[in-house]
Amino acid sequence: MEEKTKPEEDRLFFLSEAEILLQQNKLPEALNLARERLRRFPFDVDARVIAAKVFIGMDNATEAQNILREVEDIISGLSTLYMRMGDIYLESGLHRDAKICYEKFIWLNPNSDKAKEIIENIVFLEQQEPLLAETEEDDDYYGSHKPEFGTITMADLYIRQGHFSMAAEILQNILQDDPDNDLAKAKLEAVSTAMSLQSRAKNRPVENRDNVAAALTRWLENINRLKNDETEK
Repeated sequence: MEEKTKPEEDRLFFLSEAEILLQQNKLPEALNLARERLRRFPFDVDARVIAAKVFIGMDNATEAQNILREVEDIISGLSTLYMRMGDIYLESGLHRDAKICYEKFIWLNPNSDKAKEIIENIVFLEQQEPLLAETEEDDDYYGSHKPEFGTITMADLYIRQGHFSMAAEILQNILQDDPDNDLAKAKLEAVSTAMSLQSRAKNRPVENRDNVAAALTRWLENINRLKNDETEK
């Protein structure tokens, strides 16, 4: 059994205590608990979530929305930090560190206007140094908090940006670990078809190639909906 660190134990205790207060409808007490944690940890997201629940329970939608904006600002600030550090590492020739920062930026802020540029940087780094693929050093770098970038969500993001080969690689890795993953199978088949179409469209206008990415994105969204419908049955 994995041993929890003191900060993690403290976090779980806070969440447990807060949820008990919420269940007992002791909203002022839950809000005070959240504010006390924010006094100790000003950037704590858990405390903001509890505070938002309190304000919703008090029918104070304005304060709940203000908290949501605070969380968005925190995430935006973190993602910007990773993006800038990625640029610094890239300029310094530290490609592995640059790739890690860029991936964290995408993980935190997948819908950013900078997402396409950042993914292109990741693709460039992997083309320059194929051995940037996961190594034991990466495990040491991340420790026990390594984010799961090789997910279907990440594959979808690559697809939306038109990087089909990167998406295919992620989906293949998923299937290596989980051969019965029907969603990954369906998406890999769709991506393979798109790569074939893209290959034929190479000598055509750019907008035609972009249409392939747009059509595939719609296709994959339909696959997601079908999968969700099947799960709900």
